[in-house]
Amino acid sequence: MGDRVVIMLPFRTILLPFYAFMGLLLFLFAWGYFGELLAQYGIPSYLAFFLGFYVSALSLILSPVNVVVHERRTKIAVPSVDVVYVLGIPYYIPTVRVVENKSRVAVNLGGAVVPVTLSLWLLTVVTNRGALPEALIVLSLTSVVSYFASKAVPGVGVVMSPVVPPLVSIVVSLVVLGMNPYLVPAVSYLSSVLGSLIGADILHLKDLEKTNPPLLSIGGAGTFDGIFTSGLLSLFFSYFLLSFFL
Repeated sequence: MGDRVVIMLPFRTILLPFYAFMGLLLFLFAWGYFGELLAQYGIPSYLAFFLGFYVSALSLILSPVNVVVHERRTKIAVPSVDVVYVLGIPYYIPTVRVVENKSRVAVNLGGAVVPVTLSLWLLTVVTNRGALPEALIVLSLTSVVSYFASKAVPGVGVVMSPVVPPLVSIVVSLVVLGMNPYLVPAVSYLSSVLGSLIGADILHLKDLEKTNPPLLSIGGAGTFDGIFTSGLLSLFFSYFLLSFFL
């Protein structure tokens, strides 16, 4: 269990009050938007209210939990120096030792699994309404832009502004769904989440693995990670823009 599940808090102890306050604000913000999103696509209002709460709460509570999905063991050469004494005189002999390096790839439950699960449900909603081709176009473009807008930084992870995926997904959604703006929130959310996952994380895995990090977590910053935040921002931008058109 300990090898497959890693608990990792995305903050330092001294910053705990600040992150707790920000997490509470993010939870309240997410609760309202998730509830509205679910109610818009067929979930009864009273049930959407509670489901929005659970989605937001699970994202926050499960943000420290990472499930290891892949483990790689490699042999690396480490230079060292042996000391040999001859008649009391030390002689330093350069040597190379081969040690095993273990690198693990994990998926964060709160920062990746929860928003991806919601995105897959929205994908079924979009498919049932005959807009799957449009959704795939938005998702593809968002993934491509996310790939080029992100950068793998050793010791840090993938760095990308969380504003990029929602802006791209909303603009493209408004273009391809011009005759059906009702589906814009669903398509922009799932494209922001899955586009961030594909473009910024999955396509950069090889770059990050070259640095041999002990643990590489997708969505590892939990509710503060780009995957979760991008999806939430896409809802904010979607409902803000649609308020002027609908």
